[in-house]
Amino acid sequence: MTIKIGLFGLGTVGSGLLTLLAEQNNKIKASTGLDFTVKTALVSTLTKDRPGLDPAIQLTTDPNDILNDPEIDLVVEVAGGTGSAKGWIKSALSSKKPVITANKDLIATAGQELIELANKAQVPLLYEAAVAGGIPIITTLQNYYRTDTIRSLAGIVNGTTNYMLTQMAQNGLSYEKALKQAQELGFAEADPTNDVAGYDAAYKAIILARLVFGLESTLDELAITGIQEITDDDIAAVKVLGGQLKLLFTINQVGEDSIALSVSPQVILPDSPLSQVHNENNAIVVNSDNLGQTMYYGPGAGARPTAQAVLADILLAATATKESHQVFSSENMRLAEPNVQAYCWILNSKTHESIESAVHELDDELNGYIVRQGSHENSNNGSQLVLYTKEITTANHDRLLKELTQKRTLNKEFVIYPC
Repeated sequence: MTIKIGLFGLGTVGSGLLTLLAEQNNKIKASTGLDFTVKTALVSTLTKDRPGLDPAIQLTTDPNDILNDPEIDLVVEVAGGTGSAKGWIKSALSSKKPVITANKDLIATAGQELIELANKAQVPLLYEAAVAGGIPIITTLQNYYRTDTIRSLAGIVNGTTNYMLTQMAQNGLSYEKALKQAQELGFAEADPTNDVAGYDAAYKAIILARLVFGLESTLDELAITGIQEITDDDIAAVKVLGGQLKLLFTINQVGEDSIALSVSPQVILPDSPLSQVHNENNAIVVNSDNLGQTMYYGPGAGARPTAQAVLADILLAATATKESHQVFSSENMRLAEPNVQAYCWILNSKTHESIESAVHELDDELNGYIVRQGSHENSNNGSQLVLYTKEITTANHDRLLKELTQKRTLNKEFVIYPC
């Protein structure tokens, strides 16, 4: 049986999909009896040279050549954006064509609406490639965890920032040099704002929070901090006590009907599995009642990993039962503040002092909140005090920091990711 595909977008992921189809189609046909072929691909221009492109694929700049073609069985959208792409997907779903997309921005901002439309049409809307490239996290959460209760998710889902922070930590690069290197290698765009400001990771966190906890949220509602202000001195200071800095999303259930969701650079301790995730790789940690902590690791971006996620969804859509229906989360959580958090503080000393004198000036209760301390010689700010705290409430955070900053100034504050 031949399944004809309409493809929106022939960039990195779209071209990668054509490569995988050429390599894997015989294997897929032998195991399923299905023969996938891209009939028509929407491109921005017809004059671009595309060496090696199968001449049987029709190229077009008119989306209606795909949307109005009764021979096309399913639609793949990898063009990106939240404008035209939304209209294409809505039109395809209304025509009862399954849709596979890698569009994280669109699924984050309009996912609820599109899933409802897909359910009304009783066809699949699949978006595995929208979250973590080659890590099959969406399918895993939708299926494997149906008999478990998830309490939290966290992870590294942006390869650009993870590559930059890895290079800054391991090779002593400055932020500017790490960014330039990431751009030269194709990990970062010419305008890297979406990655370094944390928006890319936040969109993926929104998708996961909806899927698992039924939370509908927007970027404006979330606490998002990027890595633009991270310096090589910050990384060196954190390293004094054995930590690393990683841009993480965290989703934690903090009440019966509430979760805390944030994206920020956090300190990773050596015994955390996330401490082993370097360069452009991604990882997601899931904590659940039955399994405890599990981690899903792999390449988060790139032509082949992302195209593999798209191809897996194509096969899933083509073999889905009729009257397909995507189940929403049974939860209906709201956003809330975290109950307790552990902190890393980097403090600039106004005068030369020993670590012991800084800690001894505290009363026993406040001193008990500090678990590790060390000193770092900052190239610009001189001697710095580096402290790790236990998990403490906001009130105790404020009390402890107030005492510590009577004789020194706060240079940086980071949350410590719990192991």
